[in-house]
Amino acid sequence: MPNSDIKPGERVVADIQILGLDDPIFDASTRPPIDQAIKLILGWQFGYQVPFAAVPLEHHKQIPEENLFRCLFGRDSLLIANLLRKRMPNLELAVVKALAEVQGVKYDDVSEEEPGRIAHEVRDTSDQQGNLIETNLGWRFPYYGSVDATLIWLKTLANIAEENPSVLEMVIDGMPLWRRAISATEWTLRRLGTPSGLIESHRVNPNGIQNQVWKDSGDSYMHADGTLARGDTTASIETTGEAYEALLGAAVIQKLKPHSDWPMSEDALKSEAENIRKRLIDLLWLGDRFALGTERNDDRVQKPLDSQASNQSRLLDSTILDGPEMLGYRNAIAEALSDTQLLGPSGLRTLSANHPSYRPGGYHTGSAWPMDSVFAARGLLRHGFNSQALLLLSKTKSAIESVGGYPEFFRSDPLDNGLLTTQTTDVVSEMNGGKTNRVCQPPQMIQGWTVGAYAWLIDNLESTPSS
Repeated sequence: MPNSDIKPGERVVADIQILGLDDPIFDASTRPPIDQAIKLILGWQFGYQVPFAAVPLEHHKQIPEENLFRCLFGRDSLLIANLLRKRMPNLELAVVKALAEVQGVKYDDVSEEEPGRIAHEVRDTSDQQGNLIETNLGWRFPYYGSVDATLIWLKTLANIAEENPSVLEMVIDGMPLWRRAISATEWTLRRLGTPSGLIESHRVNPNGIQNQVWKDSGDSYMHADGTLARGDTTASIETTGEAYEALLGAAVIQKLKPHSDWPMSEDALKSEAENIRKRLIDLLWLGDRFALGTERNDDRVQKPLDSQASNQSRLLDSTILDGPEMLGYRNAIAEALSDTQLLGPSGLRTLSANHPSYRPGGYHTGSAWPMDSVFAARGLLRHGFNSQALLLLSKTKSAIESVGGYPEFFRSDPLDNGLLTTQTTDVVSEMNGGKTNRVCQPPQMIQGWTVGAYAWLIDNLESTPSS
């Protein structure tokens, strides 16, 4: 257990070695070639071949901690398919259709289903991990506890439809995709009806996911002093960009398929997207940097989460900061991404190293995720920050190529045995009310996001000029 991952006042209550130091994962020569890795992450759901969030290596199939995400995930599978678009151009549509099969139609507090909502996690009854989650947490699958999957689904469908409008007529479980887009748009507008005017994480199942965004662990949103966000009103900055994109995507679909059932006109959807952009600046811009997110305090006053993290970088991979009037905001993010507090030896840290909550091996509080780094680099490239992007991609590529897999994340400080955490570590402290918090765990070694990120990286790295 690395001391750097334990904070003062924390007491370790469990430290369990999961992977031995003789595991082939530490031998880079055993890493499957990228084409083989892509085949490994592909599975079947509702008759569609889709990427799963993660799959185990053959010699890890009997290790429960390496078998957590072998299924269709709304957010994950859509983003993996996007990263693999050049190699597998039909994969995004397959994921869109598979998720449409279980789009929400009713309100259910156990599964967190809502009309129009896209599922977060789809598991079959034979899924052992799913059965364990249902027993221990009281979930029901499909489980819908994310606020970004619907947004990404809408934007993805719009991108596909712009190239081929006929896809909107495809009927999935008795309903064409254009009508499902209307339902997803209605869900988005309902969830924007908050005091902040942003889409907030708010679970209805008390045992459901608290932070219903990509950084979904319980300790991933905090103020500058380390105080955790309440969780019931948190709006994450990258989700603000995703909501902006979703409404613009809905406007595209409406233009292609006008109908009286749309809840807003095309122009009104674009106007609402611009309102989101204004709220981004009003609520999350701190004068020289963006906040991680925002929440309301006990007095219902909106408070920014002044923490520098990787989330802010996602705005560059969105169009929400496009335009000459947004240049200063783009420059601020690019400058932060070049700072060694965020840019570590294995890529972009999920949380700045000078933050009191930073842990080099923390799941969302310091570790470096290749997917996160690649999306940040892609955003930097969009806006001409080529040298910063290439440095980030180079660090990410080197980290992946140093091991025998495509890990979910890397440590942000190398251990004697490299960049991989090999054990689970649980702590308790008075600061978190005596609750147990898992502060370290080994990554999934064949992570779909990382496979997609590496494929995108090698397809684009050599062709990118340095300036």
